[in-house]
This record gives sequence, C-alpha cells and structure tokens, in this order.
Amino acid sequence: MIPVSLAYAGIMALLGVLLANQVLYVRLRPGRMPDWKAHATERAQANFVENVPLALVLLYLLEVAGAGPAAVHVLGSSLVVLRLLHAWGMSAYPGANYPRLIGAQGTFLMLSIMGAAALYLGLAG
Repeated sequence: MIPVSLAYAGIMALLGVLLANQVLYVRLRPGRMPDWKAHATERAQANFVENVPLALVLLYLLEVAGAGPAAVHVLGSSLVVLRLLHAWGMSAYPGANYPRLIGAQGTFLMLSIMGAAALYLGLAG
C-alpha cells in the first residue's frame, strides 16, 4: 500500500525546487530587484529547508502509526497551504506581513500538533 504522505512529500519537493530556483533567479538579477528581495527569497527557501523535512517525517510516521487517510490529508494539505503562504509573503512584500506570519506560525503549530500526536501514539503504543 502506498502511503498518502508520499503525495505531500512530492508536492513539497516541487515547492522546494521552485523556491531554490527563485533564489537563483533573484541572485542573477541583482540590479533589477528591490534591495530586500534577495534576502527575503533566501530566507523563504532556508525556512522551508529548516521546517519541511521534519514535518514530512512526522506526517509519514503518524500515517504508519495509524493516523487515518483523512487526518493525513488534513495535516498534509494544511502544511502545503501554510508553506505557500509563507513563501508568497516573503517574496511579494518587504518586511512583516500577514501571509508570512500565518505561514510561519501555522507551520510551527502544525509541527507542534504532529509532534504531540507522535508523542502520544509513541507512548500509548
């Protein structure tokens, strides 16, 4: 049986490639971009790399531990939406903004929920 989390790993891999290419694009056009853009795109990609691998590992382990497909879809699709919001907020607006805040804090919330669920299932099983 193919795990549902595999689809979210694929989506996140493609988003990771998109973010890495955005960093390259901005670096190749330093004079054509606003001053804040290069740092913001690098931070969006770095934040993705910092948080998404752990989230995907937790998502997979929760699925293997017995979380139903509906729960995996809710967690996985939430992660996708939150990471898209963060990337959009970082690359479209300078400084603090709501898409960036919701994406980052929402990702931390998702990691906390998945971490607590993993802890519960690990100790209960």
